[in-house]
Amino acid sequence: MNQQRGFYGRKELHGLTDGLIAVSGDVRLAELFPGRFYNLVTGPIASTTFPGAACPAIRYATREDRRKFDIVQSIRTLTLLNEEHPEKRRGGKFHFRTPTEMAAACWEHPEWLRHTTEIAERCNFIPPFGKPQFPAFTPPNGSPAREYLRHLVLEGLNRRYGARAGQFRPQAMEELGIIADVGYEEYFLITWDFLQDCKQRGIEWITRGSAADSLVCYCLGISGVCPIRFDLYFRRFLNKERMALNKLPDIDIDFAHDEKDNVVKLIFEKYGREHCAAVGGFSTFQARSAFAEVAKVLGVAEREVRKFTDHFPWSFGGGWVPAEHAPSGGSRLIEMLRASPENQDLPLDEEPYRTALQMAEFLDGVPRYPKMHPCGVVLSRQPMHELTPTFIANKGYPTTHFDMDAVETVGLVKMDILAQGGLAAMRDVKQSLGARGIEIDLERLEPWNDPQVWKMIASGGARAVHHIESPAMTSLCRMSNVHEIDGLVAIVSVIRPGAANEGKKQSFIRRYQGMEPVTYPDPSLESCLRSTYGLVVYEEHILQLCEAFAGLDPGRADVLRRALNKQTHPVIETICGEFFQSALSRGHSPEKIAEVWGLATGFAGYAFCKAHSTAYGVEAYQSAWLKKYYPVEFMAAVLSNGKGFYHPIVYVLECHRLGITLLPPSINHPGPLFQPVGKSIRVPIRYIKGLTERTNERLLAERSWEPFASLGEFFQRVSPTPEEMESLLRVGAFDEFNKTRTALFWECQFLQRSFGKADAGGQGLLLPPPGMNRLPEVPLREPTRRERLEAENELLGFPASAHPLELHDNIAWDTYCPVSRLGEHIGEQVVTCGLVVEQRTHHQFTGEPMKFISLADWTGMVETELFADTYRSYGLATVRYPVLEITAMVEPFENGRGFSLRALRAGRPRGR
Repeated sequence: MNQQRGFYGRKELHGLTDGLIAVSGDVRLAELFPGRFYNLVTGPIASTTFPGAACPAIRYATREDRRKFDIVQSIRTLTLLNEEHPEKRRGGKFHFRTPTEMAAACWEHPEWLRHTTEIAERCNFIPPFGKPQFPAFTPPNGSPAREYLRHLVLEGLNRRYGARAGQFRPQAMEELGIIADVGYEEYFLITWDFLQDCKQRGIEWITRGSAADSLVCYCLGISGVCPIRFDLYFRRFLNKERMALNKLPDIDIDFAHDEKDNVVKLIFEKYGREHCAAVGGFSTFQARSAFAEVAKVLGVAEREVRKFTDHFPWSFGGGWVPAEHAPSGGSRLIEMLRASPENQDLPLDEEPYRTALQMAEFLDGVPRYPKMHPCGVVLSRQPMHELTPTFIANKGYPTTHFDMDAVETVGLVKMDILAQGGLAAMRDVKQSLGARGIEIDLERLEPWNDPQVWKMIASGGARAVHHIESPAMTSLCRMSNVHEIDGLVAIVSVIRPGAANEGKKQSFIRRYQGMEPVTYPDPSLESCLRSTYGLVVYEEHILQLCEAFAGLDPGRADVLRRALNKQTHPVIETICGEFFQSALSRGHSPEKIAEVWGLATGFAGYAFCKAHSTAYGVEAYQSAWLKKYYPVEFMAAVLSNGKGFYHPIVYVLECHRLGITLLPPSINHPGPLFQPVGKSIRVPIRYIKGLTERTNERLLAERSWEPFASLGEFFQRVSPTPEEMESLLRVGAFDEFNKTRTALFWECQFLQRSFGKADAGGQGLLLPPPGMNRLPEVPLREPTRRERLEAENELLGFPASAHPLELHDNIAWDTYCPVSRLGEHIGEQVVTCGLVVEQRTHHQFTGEPMKFISLADWTGMVETELFADTYRSYGLATVRYPVLEITAMVEPFENGRGFSLRALRAGRPRGR
């Protein structure tokens, strides 16, 4: 019985103890476990009525870990290290005992140790691994599931392809045959069924991943891209060998980020809590958050903690090694931090910071508390508790103790319900336009050939377009001069770590534009590599290399793909032998086999399958089309959802580049979303920092009845706090009442004094407010334009009434080369300047750190690269100055359609 979580009552255990062994200090439970009860012994004295088993409390590994345990206890109890707390365990020994220690502790009762071995020998539990337990699906027409699935697929085939349906019927029947062979019809039917419910509720989705390979999924409406049009390889999704191992094909479905919880709720309502659960997992300590927690326990002030955490690299991969001495492997957190020039001023070797860093390294990746997996839901035919124990997560859903891999092993059916911001933005644009009577059907954009949209994408104008907005993606689109959907689909995958290395990326750029001849590793691979110009780009290329060249079975090829993803070297070595033997039997030379094997195994790490890239490529085009033709509505939706690649200020700058101005919040136009207003966008009230959820909801509810006619009416109907009134005033939310800010301020004071609650001390104002229509007889000054912009920047994160760079009017902008004219200086060294709006550290192929920085001036945005030598010398300046001067070389793209900016120096900008 678990002493930490409390005992089960005897009534709860009645009838549930067969086959179980109990180890407990509560001997009253013994009658429920006849012959299977052991007394839990934690000290030198124990009951002799029942056999005892030595079970000392274990909380850490070795004696030396005691201080770490005390720190973790302090984190859990929110106390300082030496501060007392009832839940802290002081004193005692809670480490793993050595055999010698255990023997010494039990020398008078050696049977206590013998009984622990006896318990282990009596345990003989085999988990119930088996086929997936699909929830029961009853077709509405009463037919068997197999017949109903066939009916739906053939009906969808005719709907999708019309007169051409017969041409693709053989592939549909082949897929249905594979599904029938392993009895997975109900899996596809329950997925189709719950998506029909989503459709009825107006919830849109896209199916990504390998499910989009399947013609069955396309005909059912589960996926939305045609696998025939994009030449998708359905055996990546459906192959008998994988499915015979009870490995369900993955159907990954993306929903708008704010609809995901509604979808999960729908599934629970549909199948019930007895047959449905969220997949469990653990929230783990990360080095950054662990350092902050430990430092607070050691008494470090919040301000000092932020000095460290603000400069932590987001990732601690290998290669972050100090420049001043030989690499030591990059495994120690202090060394990795020391390698960054940005951390030169940090006291890494001083206490208590050094202890906090060492403890953060120890805690990195350690489980902290159980939680719901962000996207996994499992279903079962039989009651869930027959297959997995569950706990109730914070959202109130039963959640499995088993992780995402184990739930499938025991036969649970997992559905991946994922969330993304791009779908939400497109939905909001369509709704905004629909309110004006403009109906948009993005499905009708096929064949995706609008020249204006491609011109925007190929010129690097896709910022804010989901999937292709990052600096790396916009640069790749420009370098490639991408001009059609298949090229964009390839680019979405080429950029991924498993597919991309600098040589392969450059080869794709050149071959795509006809600047380099297309070659194939072997004639047998031409058909599968034709769309990527002879390059291995997609995940399924691994399968096709194995099948088309070596003749391996699709199932073994898929095993290799998964082994490469997870770097399971023993499996890779086994399949290597099979690959060589099979390819030799086909007459290939050892040299050619080694070359093709190198192509397959060189494709290590995370990458997209073509179906995944296709779904995202089509979504990106649709999003770009909306940006091109409805930029105000599009940028309003992007700002509303806040799920883009960049900080919101980048999207504000993009609005200004597009000629879209922002309007400050207004209590009579509160949102809740960013609202298009002609050629402008109004910031919603909810974006103001410090406003409570109660005030936001009350304001929206009251405004839905009628507008606010005066400040007094607003105060009486909404009842905001004095702090909230001040924030609303400072961002201009009351300006529509056509009074000066000073007059509004004094009116706020009058309302608070007359109708609000008294302050805690019961004291009034030192200068009592006059009547509503009379200002104090003292000199009053209106806030300056700069003060207004600073207030907006403080409370919104950006100035809404002007261009963000107006806050940096002390910079001598006119003495620098503008971003918009950098292209006129190809091959030259220039000095430019910009506000740092995005920065990311990265590793060169040498393992040394470098940095990418996005800069914005009055004319546009540009990315610059600080390679290792430059970063080592000037990295500190990149975090010291919000506006940065850069001396750089303007280096042209090979196709002449853009340039890269290689930084040589970085530092403080010139002032006026």
